[in-house]
Amino acid sequence: MKKLLTLAIMFAATPAFANTPVAKKTTKKTVVAKKVEAKKVEVKKAASPTTKATKKAPATEPPLYSIDSAAKPAPPAKTALARILRAQHLRVCVRSDVPPFGYFTNKGLTGFDISLATELAKRISIDYKKNLHIGWTVITAGARITSLQQKTCDIVIAAFSYTKSRAKLVSFSKIYLLTDKVLVAAANLTRKTPVIARVKGTTGKLDIKGEVRYYNNYQEIINAMEEGTVDYVIADRPIALHMIRSVTRPFNITKTLSKNAEHYAVGMNKGDTHLLKAVNSALSSLAQSGRLTYLHRQWL
Repeated sequence: MKKLLTLAIMFAATPAFANTPVAKKTTKKTVVAKKVEAKKVEVKKAASPTTKATKKAPATEPPLYSIDSAAKPAPPAKTALARILRAQHLRVCVRSDVPPFGYFTNKGLTGFDISLATELAKRISIDYKKNLHIGWTVITAGARITSLQQKTCDIVIAAFSYTKSRAKLVSFSKIYLLTDKVLVAAANLTRKTPVIARVKGTTGKLDIKGEVRYYNNYQEIINAMEEGTVDYVIADRPIALHMIRSVTRPFNITKTLSKNAEHYAVGMNKGDTHLLKAVNSALSSLAQSGRLTYLHRQWL
C-alpha cells in the first residue's frame, strides 16, 4: 500500500510538458529580393483650369516722334554743299518750255523735273538735318551748261541728257530716266519737201530728209503743229506724247529713231564732288523707296 502511494505521488509530480512531442527543426531559406531601380519619370503637372498662362509684356517701342535717322557727316567748309547747307538754300535751274518735265499752269511752275527737284531737296534736308528751300531759275535748253558755269544755279534739272561731250564741261548725277527719241508725223502729209521741227540745243541724230526748222521751245512747235506749218517733229517720247495730246490736228508717233537714246540726269559744276555725292545718295533713296517710279507714273 505504501508502495502504491509513492508511485502515485511520483506520477503527479511529473511536468506536463514531458509528454509534449518535440517540434521538428525546420530550415527556412531566406530569399533575397533583387533591387530594381525604378526609372524616374518626370510628371508634368497639369495646369489648373483657374490658372492663366503668364504672357510676356511686349517690348516698349519708342514714340514715333522721337525716331530719327543719323545725320551724314558735314562736308568741308569751302565746298558748294557746305554753302548750300549753311544758307539752307538750293538754287535749281529748270525749263518751263518742256512739258511734261517743266511748264507753267495757272497754279505756277509744275512738271516731273520740278517734283523731282523738290524731292531731292527734301532728301538732302533729311540726310543733313536741315530744311532746304529751293530758289527756281527758268532757263532755255541752250543755257543749261552756261547757267552752271556762270554759277547761276547749283544744279540743273531740265530734261538734261547725258552725253560724252557735255560730260567734259559739267558733272552728271546717276541717270534717273531713260527715254526713246521718236519721230512724230502729221496724219496728212502734203508737202513735197516736209518741214521737220526741232528745239534748239537738243540732242539726237536726224535720220529723215526734209527742211529742218529750229524753234526756241516746244510750245512754239506745238503752235506750229496746230497751224499746220510743220510735218515732222523729233522729240523724246514723253514730250512727243504731250505734244500730240495738246493739238487738235492729227499727229502720231510713226517711228522710234533711237531706243533708250536719252539718259536724263542732274547737272552740276565740275569739282562739286560733295554735292554730286549728296545728289546721288538722294536719288538712290528715292529709287529704293519707290518714290522715283511714283513720279514716273504721275507725270510720264
